[in-house]
Amino acid sequence: MSALIQEINYIQTTEEEYNQIASVKILVDEVYAKGNFFHLPLKTLELIRRFNGLFDRVVKEEEQTPSLVNQLIINSQHLEQQLMVQEF
Repeated sequence: MSALIQEINYIQTTEEEYNQIASVKILVDEVYAKGNFFHLPLKTLELIRRFNGLFDRVVKEEEQTPSLVNQLIINSQHLEQQLMVQEF
């Protein structure tokens, strides 16, 4: 039962997911502004590339299909983890 309770704690609301996307966008912009992306692992660079593409499609072009929004949310979660591990 406690495992179920722990899983429930990780469920985010839509607002929290959009806040996470916004904070990841700020982190990505900081990486580019500082020019510190040369020392990042290829996995992180690929996540940044995917995030930027999805962000442009969903936010800027307003192509907000459930599939694309879900991909952006998942990508931002993984990218945030990678960027937090790296000290850029």
